[in-house]
Amino acid sequence: MQYSKFTLMVIMTLFVLLSTFTTTEAATKVQFGKKASGKATWFNGGDAEDVACYGILQNKNVDAKDSWHIAAMRLSQFTGGVKKACFECLRVTAGSRSVIARIIDDCSSCSSGHVDLSLSAFTKLAPKKQGVVKITYEFVRCPSSGDNLKWPKSPAVKKN
Repeated sequence: MQYSKFTLMVIMTLFVLLSTFTTTEAATKVQFGKKASGKATWFNGGDAEDVACYGILQNKNVDAKDSWHIAAMRLSQFTGGVKKACFECLRVTAGSRSVIARIIDDCSSCSSGHVDLSLSAFTKLAPKKQGVVKITYEFVRCPSSGDNLKWPKSPAVKKN
């Protein structure tokens, strides 16, 4: 009987461990004009190192500027992951304020709907001290010129 209790305990432990590690989120398509809700946080753009999107270009080093309106998201939440979502643009809105930011990095610690913005982009939505803000976001075509172009010029904007 002791062996059965031990076996049962091992099976239950394995079940708990497997259920903890196998929670998967369904990947969604990158869809233009479809709004989603979530939250935004901020990082210093100049601190961007080992950037995932530049990794697919065989160059993980990018000399990001603090003034760039760039973003990081959990890229695995999208069908096609890095190759599909990288270098796309998002319109991020908080209340009546919005900003367009270009996705250049993966945020593996972010949950779905979490957009980690450069500080310059975040402060277009809320004061730095707020730290976290509720948002809606949608994929939009990246502008290729104009005063709002505040992200790396390379690679060129995708023609979706």
